[in-house]
Amino acid sequence: MAWSGRLIITFIVFQITFCAAAAQDYDAMLAWYTQFFQETNDSVAEVLIAEATRNVEEAKASAEPVKAAHALKTLGLIHLTKARNHDLALDNFIESLTIEDTLGLVAEQVFSYIAIAQVFAEVGNNERSAESLEQALVFNEETGNVHIYAFILNKLGTVYAALGNIEKAFESFELVLANKVRIGQPEVEAEALFNLANLHSIQGNYDEALRSHRLALSIRRSIRDRKNEAHSLNDIGKLYHLMKNDDRALANHRVALQIRRRLGDKKELAESYNNIGEIYYLKKNYDRAIANLNLALAAGLESHSKTQISKSYELLSSCHKERGDFQKALEHKENHYAIIDFIQNEKTERRLLEIQNRYVVDKKESQIDHLELDRVQREKELRTQKSIRNFLYALVALILIIGVLILYSYLQNKKSNRRLQLAHKRVKHKNLQLQQLNATKDKFFSIISHDLRGPLNSLTSFSGLLIHHMDNLTQAEIQTLARDLDESVKNLFGLLENLLEWSRSQTGTNQFPPEPFNLTALLDENKSLLSAQAHNKKIAIMHEPREDVMVKAHRNSINTVIRNLISNAIKFTPEGGAIKLDITRRQGEVIVSVADTGVGMDKEVIEKIFRIDTKHTTRGTANETGTGLGLVLCKEFMEKNGGRIWVNSEPRRGSVFYFALPALVDEKRLDVVPSVSSATLKHPADGG
Repeated sequence: MAWSGRLIITFIVFQITFCAAAAQDYDAMLAWYTQFFQETNDSVAEVLIAEATRNVEEAKASAEPVKAAHALKTLGLIHLTKARNHDLALDNFIESLTIEDTLGLVAEQVFSYIAIAQVFAEVGNNERSAESLEQALVFNEETGNVHIYAFILNKLGTVYAALGNIEKAFESFELVLANKVRIGQPEVEAEALFNLANLHSIQGNYDEALRSHRLALSIRRSIRDRKNEAHSLNDIGKLYHLMKNDDRALANHRVALQIRRRLGDKKELAESYNNIGEIYYLKKNYDRAIANLNLALAAGLESHSKTQISKSYELLSSCHKERGDFQKALEHKENHYAIIDFIQNEKTERRLLEIQNRYVVDKKESQIDHLELDRVQREKELRTQKSIRNFLYALVALILIIGVLILYSYLQNKKSNRRLQLAHKRVKHKNLQLQQLNATKDKFFSIISHDLRGPLNSLTSFSGLLIHHMDNLTQAEIQTLARDLDESVKNLFGLLENLLEWSRSQTGTNQFPPEPFNLTALLDENKSLLSAQAHNKKIAIMHEPREDVMVKAHRNSINTVIRNLISNAIKFTPEGGAIKLDITRRQGEVIVSVADTGVGMDKEVIEKIFRIDTKHTTRGTANETGTGLGLVLCKEFMEKNGGRIWVNSEPRRGSVFYFALPALVDEKRLDVVPSVSSATLKHPADGG
């Protein structure tokens, strides 16, 4: 056996042992899986298969199912990557998956589904490949491993691209980029960017493609990934060629060529020389074109790269024809056609083999489907058993509760009539409180049901317009519909967010543990967060903090109060207005004010805005809709934090909302709350 073969066998045996001993080391499992797809000497395939088959038989004989599952998957991967036997590969993956499913080996099932997806992809069944990768994603949620997550997404994006589902392909690659910080692997980020660039290029979005290619190139250079750096440069060169900028294309192909010379990959060298020769041919510099194409031909012949050899002959024929050397042009053209015929025959044979493999593999789909049905049925049975167990627990608990209640009732009956009357009064009082609370909640849900209907009707109307009248709408009308749709979704989101916060506070699930925090910094954070919204209405938000002010309260609920007050100020302030934020101290309290130059309110409105039992909502100056719940939530949160909230306002003179919290340290300061009036706020254009 050749030394390279012994080395590969030793490495694979080591990896099998390692993964069996540490099945939870998911990153090691990922490395174990990917090493099968690295370029190796396929001549040792028979030896590797024999060794892996012995490992399977030994594991089965020793009744070690975990080890047997690993060995089966290893054998399947060797059949897939070395022997190119898709039928046997799938047989081993299915058998491995059956064992893993029975034992509940979640991480192992992830890689079985990934391997099955690879088989389907190689036989041209991309639909089933995508389904298997989606299943791998589901199982990987239990492991929580972001590196495997990114690996699956990159593969899934490639499969969706092959299916022509560009939208889902984009979604997969963008999910990788959205989680790049958690993933922490720059080479994975670079791969996603590279794939995105190719998708943009297919769609003709050359500027976006170039931006993504450059980001990928920057990352690959930073981690010194020379091989993929050359790939990025090569594709950037092709992109510049599509953009009719052959000078920039030539520059990138030359840099790629320099890297590939150092790496010594003849196949990639042939590609770079051909790309350079093609550009020189287009520039009508036939001498340089022929020089590079001859080098490409030599490298292609050495690497047996038929595609590059064919391209070299074709371009050489064209160059010699332009120079008037028709004899050489004819020779190269004949060689080109000979290679084309050879490649076509190979493609035909490969297609026939793929059809045969797909037929055989597709017949095994029922086994995978049956395995999935068994798993679902088993989960259903487990859920049923759990429900029965829970029911029995509940029944025992109910019996105990009934016994305790009977005992309690017996003891209560022995007490004096006076105690009974007092208890009756308490119950009556509690019932009255409960009725009042239910009445308040009924009014609350009446508000919600009314306000939910509006945004949902808008969403239905807009989506109906887009579905039924898309072809008749102009770009401007579509953009207008999109903006209206976006506004309805945002309004609905704001309503649901306030509803969730209010319901948590009412049911007691939302706790309010106090903690020291910097109120000045929190005010600045919300100013920054809402600046874009204010900028859209040309509203200036002013805050000039004099010092850090510390308070002890529930930070998240105070953040909600500040956000709601500033959002309301933006909503009810016309374009060109201003909003001023301020913090002062007075007699052991910290008082925050939010003043606007908006429409203001009369006394009748002021009496309603903090009450849940009255319905009040007003459209903003830009026709924004509201829920009538935000200020109710603010009042609730201030009371939970031991604070208070109030407002000073006059119609057409703006409003000033205040809220007060106990200071963290009572500095005995006697500051007076300034009477912040919206009339004192300067418009930015006036130098405020």
